[in-house]
Amino acid sequence: MGFLNRPKPLTDVPRFGNLSEREMRAVCDAGNEVNVPEHWSMIWESTAPDKAYLVIEGRLEVVHQGERIAELGRGDLVGEIGIRNHRLRSGTVTALTPLVMLNFTRRAFQDLYDTIPAFRDAVDTTVAERTGRSDVPPPAE
Repeated sequence: MGFLNRPKPLTDVPRFGNLSEREMRAVCDAGNEVNVPEHWSMIWESTAPDKAYLVIEGRLEVVHQGERIAELGRGDLVGEIGIRNHRLRSGTVTALTPLVMLNFTRRAFQDLYDTIPAFRDAVDTTVAERTGRSDVPPPAE
């Protein structure tokens, strides 16, 4: 059974396990399940923020100005800072292992952020942790 076909697909995914069943389904319906091969880069530093990903399986790295700044895995978001803060990408994201991810267009991500408080809280917490700022302003409408 594929990830998206599970009855409560995000229950065991960190940060998103507290979404209601309806909210989990809305997140899964808004995203597309994608498989990313090892060594593939899906986000490039200083490019427009056109999508975000939720890691379901696998590990990836984030490189900023040639320096590895993070290794992320199951339950982590990538691409959220550019969309959330309306700025160019802050790093290049590359698969360290084969990945299973949910891919969200900028619009789908913004719709989830605007309509599901638990999703918004998870995004805001992630952005605050990664940027070191808890005063990140909400996105402009």
